[in-house]
Amino acid sequence: MSLQADNDDDSFIMILGSSPSESLDAKCNGMEKALNGPILEDAIKDLPNDATMAFKAQFQLGDSPSPASMMVASTLITDDRSTEELQKRFGELLDENVVLKETLKQNNDSMKEQFSLIASCQEDMLRTHKIHKEKFDETKGLVEKLRQQNKELKENIVHLTCTIESLTNGKVKSAPSSTVEFVTSPDDDTINKLTAQLELVEKQRRQVIVDNEKLTWQKESLEHIVDATTKERDDAKDKLKSLELLLSSKEHNHVEEIKLMHGTIDELRQKMKSLSTNMNGEEIQRRDANIKHLEAKVMSLQNDLKTAQMKILDSENVKLEFAQYKSGVSETVKSYKDQIQELSTRLKEVQTTVFQPVHMTMSCESETSPHYGGYLNNVKLYDRTLKHLSEYLNTLTSGLTDTVVQAMAVLSSVQDVKQERASMDKVKAGLSEIKQMILKQHSTVLSNIAQLKSTLTLFEGIFKDYNEVLKKTITKREDTPPNIEQLTAALVARGEQIQALENQIAILSGQKEDCELLKAQVELYKSDFEAERKSRAEMASEKESTATDLRVAQKKLQELTRQLEEVRKASPSIYKTAVSKAQAGAATAASSSTTPNTTSVTTSGNMVYTCPKCMFQSEQYKVMEDHFDFCLDDF
Repeated sequence: MSLQADNDDDSFIMILGSSPSESLDAKCNGMEKALNGPILEDAIKDLPNDATMAFKAQFQLGDSPSPASMMVASTLITDDRSTEELQKRFGELLDENVVLKETLKQNNDSMKEQFSLIASCQEDMLRTHKIHKEKFDETKGLVEKLRQQNKELKENIVHLTCTIESLTNGKVKSAPSSTVEFVTSPDDDTINKLTAQLELVEKQRRQVIVDNEKLTWQKESLEHIVDATTKERDDAKDKLKSLELLLSSKEHNHVEEIKLMHGTIDELRQKMKSLSTNMNGEEIQRRDANIKHLEAKVMSLQNDLKTAQMKILDSENVKLEFAQYKSGVSETVKSYKDQIQELSTRLKEVQTTVFQPVHMTMSCESETSPHYGGYLNNVKLYDRTLKHLSEYLNTLTSGLTDTVVQAMAVLSSVQDVKQERASMDKVKAGLSEIKQMILKQHSTVLSNIAQLKSTLTLFEGIFKDYNEVLKKTITKREDTPPNIEQLTAALVARGEQIQALENQIAILSGQKEDCELLKAQVELYKSDFEAERKSRAEMASEKESTATDLRVAQKKLQELTRQLEEVRKASPSIYKTAVSKAQAGAATAASSSTTPNTTSVTTSGNMVYTCPKCMFQSEQYKVMEDHFDFCLDDF
């Protein structure tokens, strides 16, 4: 199996080349033989430096550059991509090829190790299974041999019993009985020991079967992984083949274009030769002058291009500096906005906490009025109420903030816990704490609303009195309008505070709905947890009851065995009579059954215990108890 795994693993190895193919080299060599070196040098001397170096690298003219330049030369004349892009693409393909080779090699090595490990594990398991099977067969043979001996001994016992009944001497009777007891008791112990060993071997055999199934499952999963890796390898092969076909087609197109260009160059040379023979000296001088003029113009244009590039570079630098300055300005504006927001918040806090008492002065005519004392008391009550309300609102705001922060902390701690028994207790404690906090906050808000309503009714009465005072009294002092404006501003601030409190009440109502939803989820978790705990308790009680029944049955069996031994020791004659009757009944029933019945001592010891889960049977209580501990724990 390991050899087969190695062969299969070797089939996964794929060698990816990093150099051009032989067909490309053949094409390039053939093309070099067909072209003439001096003609090519004359043809490419007017081209740019990059193109000149690329052609020299391709056709091996002069100093040969690097292999990368040779690869670029074959793809130089293209309509859609430049030389740098093609060179970059070739480099990326080479890097990708190297990465694919390394990845494929690592995958092959890891799969080979895994297959060898699985093969060795399977061989060990098969070897262990074979050893257990041999031990089982050996034990089975010993048991059969002991059963045969036991059968022969029982026949001898029957024969001796018949002989003893025929004899009349008591001394002669007692000797064979002790011999029988001496012969039968060790055989029963040996059978019990061998039975226990046989059951232990059976248990080990089942464990080996389970381990073999686990290894088979691991092998199947690794085969799936190998299939997936093979599929990825095939995809990589297809991609590589498509790239090779694309490169070969591009090479063919480039070769055709180069042939066409060389044909064009030859035609132009022929035309130049014919023109040089037909042209006179003046035309040649005029052409040379035009060429020099064009060269000078090209040089001036190149200088203009360089200056334009420098200007573009300067503008890019200025643009970068402007972007940096803009980002710094935006950060400064953001900090200024934060400071303004903080100042506005502090200003609102000062407006909500600072209240100026209103001092109202009346003229002498108003002092003589009968309602002057009542109005003055109302004004004093208004001042005291303003102070009390300011303190109350500050306390309420701080209390609401602390309560919300505490509730959010408890909710975050509840969301972070895991679903375990300790975590569920923590969730219950956190949610009960949130519930108490929300109920307390709800009662506080209700009391606050009642107090605000009473305060508003008091203010309405004061406002009515104040309007009556304004209608009845005329003051001559100039500081009265500022007091009225101050009172109006205080009333406006009070209205804003009342609106803020109403908004807080709405927010708390929404939080109450969220808490009710959380409470429902906790109840659901609690019911699931209680059901699981109840099922576990039922399973534990059922296990304990089963163990108790087994212990009671074992005690009964031991008690019966002890009573039988006491009867045998107290009255051997009664015991022998009962044994002889039982053997006589067994002899009469031997024709209808294949296996003879055993004695009462043996019958009492052949009680079979059966596992209710896996139907495993055993005659030993200790073995069955160990099996229950192993089997019911998995249940």
